[in-house]
Amino acid sequence: MLLGYNQQRPGIGNYNTFLDTLTEGLQELGDDRLSLMVYGSYVRGEMDVGRSDIDALMLFDGEVVLDKKQLALCSKALARALLGNNVPFQVTLSDMVTMRDGRFNSYNPSFAGYFKDEAVILVGPDYRGQLKFEMPQHPEQGPLTFNLRKCRQGLFFAEYDQEHDYESFLRKFTKSLDAVSRGSKQVLFMADGQLTTNRFSALHRITQEFPLLDPEPLIGIKELYNHPEKLDALYTRPQEVLKVWNSAVSFLERMIGEYLKRFPNPSKIAE
Repeated sequence: MLLGYNQQRPGIGNYNTFLDTLTEGLQELGDDRLSLMVYGSYVRGEMDVGRSDIDALMLFDGEVVLDKKQLALCSKALARALLGNNVPFQVTLSDMVTMRDGRFNSYNPSFAGYFKDEAVILVGPDYRGQLKFEMPQHPEQGPLTFNLRKCRQGLFFAEYDQEHDYESFLRKFTKSLDAVSRGSKQVLFMADGQLTTNRFSALHRITQEFPLLDPEPLIGIKELYNHPEKLDALYTRPQEVLKVWNSAVSFLERMIGEYLKRFPNPSKIAE
């Protein structure tokens, strides 16, 4: 779907209605640790109506592995807000473990000033004073951070996409499987410096490096890749897609969480 071509561009009323509906829906969840912050041209009053995004950061104060039931409820709230509004929404979902650590923060240090000067908290606590911004210290850190962000974002939009753009729903799902399977060897490379060529070659080492990890989601992805007919059949069962998708993303999150525990941030230790 492309705004101005096969989808009507939103007006200022759509932007405002979208944010009001999303804010109300998230507040109804009753989680006083969930935070939604908006920033950028919409907040500054400088946006190009019908083209500009609403930029946002949604923070979950818990473990690195987001509660997928809670995320599904957030996805439903987003679907209600998007219905009839067509607003471009550029949102990052993150957890406070990685944001306090800084190494898998999607934002570079320049955003600290943006958040301080112009951000508006619409839902929940103001976590800005707890955020740590760091530039990547390892070549795989940037790609991992980007893929974690896109996987979570895909699940957040899943409720709307499933109903209104099923092809997009499936594309985001398959990209998440790619990101998770590739992420296993990226995390291992960060941990031990050994480069692996095949995305599934990390399977025999992952539990040696991180004994608390259950590799079953990665084994499941490998099975789908080795037998594409199973993946094709899965595409026709959206609830099964979501089950596999949630499990895969949780595995990626758990890998990153285990990495953070095993390798504490040197800058935080120095503090």
